[in-house]
Amino acid sequence: MKHHTPDHTPSAPVEPLATGSRRAIDYLLLRWRSERPADGTLPPYENVALGNLGHFADSMALVVQPAPGNFNLARVGSLFGKWGEFSRDGGSFSSLRPDRAHSMRDAIHYSLQSKEPARVTTHQVAQGQFETYDLWALPLSSLWGPEVFVLVLDRRETRHDVLDTMFGASDEGMIALTAIMDANREVVDFQFVAFNEGASRLLNLPAERLQWSRLSELGLELEESEVIENLARATKRGERISFEVSYPGSDELRHFKVSVSPAGELLTVTLTDIADIKNRERSFRILFEGNPLPMWLVDSESLRILQVNEAAIRHYGYSAEQFLSMNTLEIVPRTRRDEFETFLNTLDTPYQGRDVWTHVRSDGALMEVYPYIRRMDLAGSQTFVISVVDVTERRKAEARIEHMAHHDALTGLPNRVLFRTRLNEALQRAKMSQGMVVVFCLDLDHFKGVNDTLGHPIGDKLLQAVARRFSSTLRRSDFVARLGGDEFAIIVNEVEQIAEASRLASRLIDVISLPFEIDGHQVVVGTSIGIAVAPHDGQEPDLLLKNADMALYRSKNDGRSTFRYFETEMDTRLQARRAMELDLRRALNAKEFTLYYQPLVSLSTGRVCAFEALLRWNHPERGLVSPQEFIPLAEEIGLIMDIGAWVLEQACREATRWPNDVRIAINLSPVQFRGNRIVQAVSHALEMSGIDPGRVELEITESVLLHDSEANVRSLRALKDLGIHIAMDDFGTGYSSLSYLQKFPFDKIKIDQYFVRTLSDRPEASAIVRAVTGLGRSLQIATTAEGVETAEQLVHLQKEGCTQVQGYLFSRPLPADQLAGLLSRSFSLTEESPAEKNIRKIAG
Repeated sequence: MKHHTPDHTPSAPVEPLATGSRRAIDYLLLRWRSERPADGTLPPYENVALGNLGHFADSMALVVQPAPGNFNLARVGSLFGKWGEFSRDGGSFSSLRPDRAHSMRDAIHYSLQSKEPARVTTHQVAQGQFETYDLWALPLSSLWGPEVFVLVLDRRETRHDVLDTMFGASDEGMIALTAIMDANREVVDFQFVAFNEGASRLLNLPAERLQWSRLSELGLELEESEVIENLARATKRGERISFEVSYPGSDELRHFKVSVSPAGELLTVTLTDIADIKNRERSFRILFEGNPLPMWLVDSESLRILQVNEAAIRHYGYSAEQFLSMNTLEIVPRTRRDEFETFLNTLDTPYQGRDVWTHVRSDGALMEVYPYIRRMDLAGSQTFVISVVDVTERRKAEARIEHMAHHDALTGLPNRVLFRTRLNEALQRAKMSQGMVVVFCLDLDHFKGVNDTLGHPIGDKLLQAVARRFSSTLRRSDFVARLGGDEFAIIVNEVEQIAEASRLASRLIDVISLPFEIDGHQVVVGTSIGIAVAPHDGQEPDLLLKNADMALYRSKNDGRSTFRYFETEMDTRLQARRAMELDLRRALNAKEFTLYYQPLVSLSTGRVCAFEALLRWNHPERGLVSPQEFIPLAEEIGLIMDIGAWVLEQACREATRWPNDVRIAINLSPVQFRGNRIVQAVSHALEMSGIDPGRVELEITESVLLHDSEANVRSLRALKDLGIHIAMDDFGTGYSSLSYLQKFPFDKIKIDQYFVRTLSDRPEASAIVRAVTGLGRSLQIATTAEGVETAEQLVHLQKEGCTQVQGYLFSRPLPADQLAGLLSRSFSLTEESPAEKNIRKIAG
């Protein structure tokens, strides 16, 4: 139906990206690609979504993730919000219309898969129009966490109006009127807003005359027919009405049926030339038969199918003869026929369904459709015109997306979101029945070793195999989910005695400990389990899961491949850890950290050649805290970056007070290499202290090279280019120490003190020390033995050719103000008994 509205109309609707839409999309895509980093990561949100986007913003929305997999609308353009029927303040996807949420999830999901902008097609029925939109999702990185997404809505020009499809070629006149009111809010007239060609023809007035004219100004002599009064009554009551009107035409009196549908102060008016009904029926039949959507004409009393179009015959598989012998109830499942019949019998307004209905094809296959139903008077008989849009494939896609949102993609098990939902349901049931719910938290023992040695593909297949064993071992009433990584959780329902949970935990441990055969590899892992029981250990899902997780931590500390129940003191220990975290966060600003220094003695000169800086925490209440207690926590919470920078600067400044031939050795945490900031921190320490870089020795463990080794090797080379010496600490205790000597030219190898302590007891320890010192000589790398405590160990190390030694035999770590005596001392390193006595005397 062609609508006539003047171009200057101030209230004309502004459609999403109605002009220049392709340029808007192309502009945003070009901006996205131009800002994308060379390493293929996502472009930053600030560079793409901020700036002068102008009117584009009305058709855009910003989506954030408060948690992975959960999406919230943070900012919504006015037109985007109108399409989605949600406010500009946004909100969680869970609060939106399901079809809108599904479309947005689809676009976001596809953009995450491809790491590129993604487009999906979405539809809506708005005011009788079946509209098609392209919904774009542009994935962006953000400074505050997970990816964010800019969604852009682009409506296609082609729109299908179901009513237009039926009546577009009709002789009926379609008019939209708006009410004109006086100061007392009484309707006194009506103004034309839009109309079709049929209205212009039936009223025998040109379109220019009708546009924005008032009904009383057209000279139609309608006063006696009380047209304005009837229209005003429909407006005031909000009721649909029909009435007949006659007025003089050019040749004869003209008769119309007027049907009025009010929507507030807007009226939709249909003019039907009663004398022309036959012509309208013929026009309708032509459009009915050629419509691409399945359509039926149905008798409103018997519900027998009177006519069917070709689209319905093709889509449903019935012949025309079969359809015409059927009742329309036969195209719905038997269990829904009574409901459908009741619905038709009570239908008095056009129905443009937002709900999905199920229909049955001739072969019995089910499909899901959006129905459109209108009651009509054709040739004096009441009929239904029924049309449908098949959304079966779309609904299947939505179901897949829904499954993906609640299940782990790797194992197919439920994910954390669904687990929490099921746990909440189980707790509610238990509360009503006064029963118990048991929660297991599990992770795999030695899983990291599988990934490191056999690779992540084998690790992924192992997780899948573990998931299958869990599922086959549990009862049907139990529920298992993968929380992430190698972490799993189980809800044990219908438990009457705690012993049942213990037996199940033991059975799971036994099952998982059996070897797995994966791609020709025999893989052996175990599982540790933490158990919490509701209501004793909590009645809220998050609390119960947290307590089970604490019990899991205890089971791993107690030797792994075992299970432990939650105990109250576990929470006490957790609170103590949190207290330490709070103290640790303020310790640096409070100047509670200090450095101790332990000498490294050259076996060729007998003099101190370096000091290793060792961090201590002088806690105001606990005194000196060992780094073994607080360094792992500092690494976990990210404070090691600031603490490490302080250690570098403080140790370099202290070393400038020593002789120029004495170096400072500083340990680096693997965490300090994250983000490639270590080179900047070391350069700053050199600049602030003014120390010669050749006097600085940085000690790393092989874990620095185990993760992101290429990036870390680049950082190590940059440090070496500054003139700094690099030492590998704890050599021989890892998986691949020898291979790392090929990756990077280390200046020193430090032999782990475990081998030094067992020199006299374990012949293999002596062989390892001999091999390492020989390797050092071959590669022209210095070797330092740690943990030297006896003269016997010293003599042994001298024989094996070690170049430097360090340990309590020479000195414990000392504060900076006590190092002068060590710097002036010359150690006698001969094998004779007097020398041994001298060494013992110095060490004492």
